Amino acid sequence: VLSKIELQSRAEIRYEGYVKQINIEAKTMIDIASKQIRPAVVKYAGEVAQSVAALKAVGVDASAEEELLNEINHNLKLFHERLKMLAEVTEQAGLLKGDSKSQAIFYRDYVFQAMKELREPADQLEMLVDENAWPFPTYGELLFNI
Repeated sequence: VLSKIELQSRAEIRYEGYVKQINIEAKTMIDIASKQIRPAVVKYAGEVAQSVAALKAVGVDASAEEELLNEINHNLKLFHERLKMLAEVTEQAGLLKGDSKSQAIFYRDYVFQAMKELREPADQLEMLVDENAWPFPTYGELLFNI
């Protein structure tokens, strides 16, 4: 049987561990998203745009390629907005002072939520971008080619 002080101490340690883990994951996500995923998607979108222009130049219907480009651009815009939001709330969380419990609650309610929201357009982009242009193994490669 633990005393009240011992229970509080263990809770404090767990809160601190949670805060550190989510902070590391959020910063890693920001780094990967901004330095690897976004540049790869922008480059691929440029290639699709060139294909659309080339097809239109020779008078061929490019509606499928235009639709793909629009989907990529829509998801890239969401991705960019949500990446900015994640960076902002992660910075806010780092500035919080006080007890670990309130900081852990902030990470759970805001940082972790922002991470989930960034993941949505990232998953859509993974499905839209050619696997050769995507900077990581796809889910299919991970599941079936290991």
